[in-house]
Amino acid sequence: MSPVTKVLIVVLVVFCIAFSMVAISLTAQTSDWKALAEEFQQAAQIADASQRSLMASHAAELASARDNINDLLGRLGKLETDLQSSQEENARQGNEIAQLMTDNRRADALAQRLTNELGIAQNGRNAVEEQRRQLEARNIDLESRNIALNDRVNELTTQVTILDQQRRQQEQQINILRTENEKLALQSGVPGVGPEVTATTVPGVSPITPVPAPRITGEVQAVEGEYVTLTVGSNDQVTKGMVFVVSRGADTYVGDVEITDVEPDLSAGRLIRNAQGRLPQQGDVVRDVYQLLSPR
Repeated sequence: MSPVTKVLIVVLVVFCIAFSMVAISLTAQTSDWKALAEEFQQAAQIADASQRSLMASHAAELASARDNINDLLGRLGKLETDLQSSQEENARQGNEIAQLMTDNRRADALAQRLTNELGIAQNGRNAVEEQRRQLEARNIDLESRNIALNDRVNELTTQVTILDQQRRQQEQQINILRTENEKLALQSGVPGVGPEVTATTVPGVSPITPVPAPRITGEVQAVEGEYVTLTVGSNDQVTKGMVFVVSRGADTYVGDVEITDVEPDLSAGRLIRNAQGRLPQQGDVVRDVYQLLSPR
């Protein structure tokens, strides 16, 4: 109930009391005023009781309204406090959002910088990879050339060995021819008979007693490290210092063996050179270097 309504009720009650007094006064003048006064007194008492009851009710309602107002004021204060807290929280969250946006921009800038650096690193890695491939190709080429050079060196070394054996053979033939020439001079009684044999005249010399170059062929019997045992010996005219060429199959060069020990049916020597990646094996064919120079 609003305060205006309560004021109107109070005014109406006061008006009723005044009207009752006027009515009592008028009635007392026109009738039995005592009985009428008693009636009006009773009515006034009833009205007063009713007014008191109404005023008590209004007072209770006013107290309740005040309590409600106080409660509403308390709730309003709490809402204002909550509103202020919400505003402060919103301000704090706004600051946090601004900070997060700043951090996000920094993170984007850092990500872009890292992306650029990654691209530069990838380009560098590609360049290094290309250089590595070029170096590998060059290394392979150099290895191939090295193998070819090693084969060539082995081939030239073999030729040098053959030429050296050929030189020794020619020196032996020259010595034999000189001996034969001296024998012929003694038999004829004429000193100096017979052609003078020199190293430069050997190719055109036809000795009286030709010394055929040995043709020795055998196989590798065993291999222990760099020492190789052959199936030919002194019975096959093998001597110390001879060099045998080891081959596999028809034309595959394996290496050269210089004889150091000779027995009647066996000989052993040291591997003095070999082809790249090849070593003598049991069953490989061996030929003395004279076979490579003499007609077959």
